[in-house]
Amino acid sequence: MATLKDTHYRSILKALSWRFLATATTVLIVFAFTRKLVLSAGVGAVEVVTKLILYYFHERIWSFVGIGTKKHPLSSLPVERPLEQNDMQEVKNKLKDLGYISEDLNGCA
Repeated sequence: MATLKDTHYRSILKALSWRFLATATTVLIVFAFTRKLVLSAGVGAVEVVTKLILYYFHERIWSFVGIGTKKHPLSSLPVERPLEQNDMQEVKNKLKDLGYISEDLNGCA
């Protein structure tokens, strides 16, 4: 299991994709009740900006909440630089020698 944390860029992309879907839903609901396209679009415009900003901050706050996450057992090691491919192979071989890995993980990075 890799230790991954969403970047700001990923949070923005997730927020944008969700907002597109959620705003389209809001516009359709407002239109279904009012049959006024301009009002529906106006509500959607206000909603998309407001909720996009709120969602971004919601995502960033949740990145600090540990509930429901697992810490990778090797995450506490003081690695000073990214591992190169040959280093990764040595680590995989050592983990295999120690009995932590039972199958060949050549396809895993």
